[in-house]
Amino acid sequence: MPVLPVTLIKGDSHGSEVDYRDNLPVNMYAVNREILGAQGYMIEYPGLTSFGTGSGIDRGGLYNERLSNHYRISGTKLISVSSTGVVVELGDISGTKQAAMPYSFTTQAIIVDGKMWLYESVGGLVEVVDGDLGDPIDGVWVDGYYFLTDGEYIYHTDIAGETAIDPLKFATAEFMPDESLGLLKTSDNKVAVFGRYTIEYFADVAQANFAFTRIESRAQKIGIVATHAKCELDGNFYITGGPKEGGIGVYKIQAGSSQKLSTREVDKVIAEYTETELADMRMETRSEDDITLILIHLPDDVLCFNDTVAKTFGLSFAWSILKSDVSGDVVYRGINGLFDPRSAKWICGDKQDTHLGEIDESVVTHYGVQVEWILYTPFIYLETASIDEIEIFTIPGFSNSVETVAISLTYNGVTFGTEYWLDYSEIGSYNTSFIVRRLGYVSDWVGFKFRGASTAKMAFGLMKVTYS
Repeated sequence: MPVLPVTLIKGDSHGSEVDYRDNLPVNMYAVNREILGAQGYMIEYPGLTSFGTGSGIDRGGLYNERLSNHYRISGTKLISVSSTGVVVELGDISGTKQAAMPYSFTTQAIIVDGKMWLYESVGGLVEVVDGDLGDPIDGVWVDGYYFLTDGEYIYHTDIAGETAIDPLKFATAEFMPDESLGLLKTSDNKVAVFGRYTIEYFADVAQANFAFTRIESRAQKIGIVATHAKCELDGNFYITGGPKEGGIGVYKIQAGSSQKLSTREVDKVIAEYTETELADMRMETRSEDDITLILIHLPDDVLCFNDTVAKTFGLSFAWSILKSDVSGDVVYRGINGLFDPRSAKWICGDKQDTHLGEIDESVVTHYGVQVEWILYTPFIYLETASIDEIEIFTIPGFSNSVETVAISLTYNGVTFGTEYWLDYSEIGSYNTSFIVRRLGYVSDWVGFKFRGASTAKMAFGLMKVTYS
C-alpha cells in the first residue's frame, strides 16, 4: 500500500473570500532538526509559571546591566524584581501605554505618555520637568545623551545633566515628511530614527547645539506603524510597518536593506487592524537553545516568528499563533519577556493581571491552567482512496499523565468533521509513535486537524499516511 509523508509545520485552509489560506499552528513551533526522515518537528511553546507578583498590568521591562537590576513598569509603579521574584515598588509612573526604558551609566529612564522619569539607586525616582522636554514618546542612550523623539522632533539631553533639555538641541528627520515614531541604537553606535515610512540614521559628531548629524547615504524607505512595533537582536532590527506604497507587514532591517518576513496569511491577520488600533502594539525577541523567536503582540493576536526555521524551511513554515485558553481566542498573556542573568531565567509580565511569570520549558500550562494547541496539515490529494492508517512519530518521554489528542478531517478546507479522541501517552509509558487506523474513503482531497490541551509537553514529527 502507498505511504505518503506529510508535514505538520504548516496547514492549508480555504478563506471565506474564496481563497487558499494558511492554517497556522497554535501554541506550537517548529524545531529545525532532521529526525526519522523529517527535516524538523513541532513542539509545544513553553508554559508560564509564577515567579512573583507585580503591581498591575505590565507596561515594559528590562534588565539593567549597569545597575545589575531587573526593572519593570507594572501598572502605575516602577518596580524592581529580585533574582528570587521579590518585588519592591520604587515610585509612581503615570499613563497606561507601553514604556521605553533606556538607561545610562547612573540612571534608568522611563519614557511613556509624553513624560520622562529618571531613577537612580541613591536619589530615587524623579520626573524630568524641564520646560523644553515636550512630550517624548521614545528614547535611547548614546554617547552620554538621552536621545529622544516626540513624534515630530528629535532632540537630546544636555551632556552636563540628564534632566536638562536645551531648546537649541533640536532637529528633525527630513528624508520624508513623516512622523518620527521610534528610536533604536545600532550595533555601530548610531541612532536609527524610525518614521512611519522611513528610517534615518544619525551619528554623534559633537557639533554645536544638536550634536548629531544625518548619515544621508544610509536612509531607507521603510518605517514602523507604531512606536514599539520594533525590536533588535544580533544587530538586526525587526519591525512591523512597511513602505509608503505597500501594506503593513513584518520586516527584518539590516544595513542598507530590508527583507520581508510576513507571509500573505500574516499580512491578512495584521490587516484586520487599523493603524489606530495598532498604536500600542509591541514586539520582542527571545533567543534560547539556538532558536530565535520574534513575538508580535497585536491587540487580539500574538504572532510568533521562528527566525531559525525561516532560514532553513522558508518563511511560510516559520509562523505560529500563541494564545492563553482552551476553547476561545484569549490573547497570549505573557509580555515584555527578558533574560535575567542572575537567575538564568526568562521572566515576563502579564497582560491580564499582576503575575510575573517564568517562561518555563518544563510545563505547557499557563499558571497551572491548560491551554489549547492545534496543528493542521496541508491538503492531501487522495482521489477515491481509503485511508488505512496515519502514523505520527513523537518524541519518547516518561509521562506522569494520560494525554489525549482530537483528530478531525476536512474535505472542503472550511469545516471539520467529527473529532476522534485517542491517547497520546499513558502514565509511566515511553511512547514513540501515534497511530490512527481506518479513517475511511476520500473522494478527492482531505486535510487533517490535531488539537489538545495537555498538562505535559507534546511533540510531533513526521506524519505518514497509508492508503489504498
